[in-house]
Amino acid sequence: MARTWVRETNDRRRALTPPRGARRFRDVKLAGIVEGFMRASARASARSMKDHARGARTRCGRTQARPIIQTNRSETLFRRRVSRASTDEDGYWVPGPFLRPEGSPAAEAYTGPTVWRLMQAELVESGVEQIAPASAKAMSESDGWTLLDVRPTGDYEQRHCWGAVNAQYYRALDAMDPRNWANSALSALIFPERLTDGKGYLNVTENENFIDEILESVEWGSKLILYDDVGGVLGEPGVNYENGVQTPSLMALYELAARGWGTENLLHMAGGLTYWDEVEQFDCGEIPKDDA
Repeated sequence: MARTWVRETNDRRRALTPPRGARRFRDVKLAGIVEGFMRASARASARSMKDHARGARTRCGRTQARPIIQTNRSETLFRRRVSRASTDEDGYWVPGPFLRPEGSPAAEAYTGPTVWRLMQAELVESGVEQIAPASAKAMSESDGWTLLDVRPTGDYEQRHCWGAVNAQYYRALDAMDPRNWANSALSALIFPERLTDGKGYLNVTENENFIDEILESVEWGSKLILYDDVGGVLGEPGVNYENGVQTPSLMALYELAARGWGTENLLHMAGGLTYWDEVEQFDCGEIPKDDA
């Protein structure tokens, strides 16, 4: 499964008008980030969606539910919609990522278009904001926000936003494990470039320890700015969210909001590491293999 992937966007609408989702953003500069990203996403979507559609859900154990503090009406509505999806019949949280919004088709994968559109609607209604990398950098340095890199650990170790902590939303599959040989062989056959891209893995799967990894670095409810390689776009309700672009960081944002993290303490960095590094040319960190 590709570590970054996107949803197809509406080419005709994108050609006629700038992304309407940009009007909701805190930073005017994001309009340009989103427009450029959505052009690139159209080229990547066909290959990426074919890849991540092979992902399968795993059965997780149960952990005690964490207390939820409601702060506003939007957050109350948000939790009400996902409560049946995020807890079992005994009221325990179902650990790990990929909670499904209420109303999700039973036969559709968590990366399916209907599930994603429901996620978009709830994130937008809850008031979650996207910010530019320049704002993310300033807020992490002086306002008590923590940059959270949700990519696989191997990618984080190679390069990450300076000062960011890591919690994998997807984790790399162990290609040496016989249980993963079929998936690894298929990925190598369809995507031979992965054998030489330096990432060290062929496929990824859901990380059932996502929340636990976050809590190794920060306290529950802390102020987080999530990012991955390319960011993603929530989209605009007026076009039924068809101008949105799905990425792991946006799904991770939904996961945290659905579990009661507190949407006032969650932000999303548009443009991701790519914009931070290649456009803004901000400092990046790495972890040498000997120190990992």
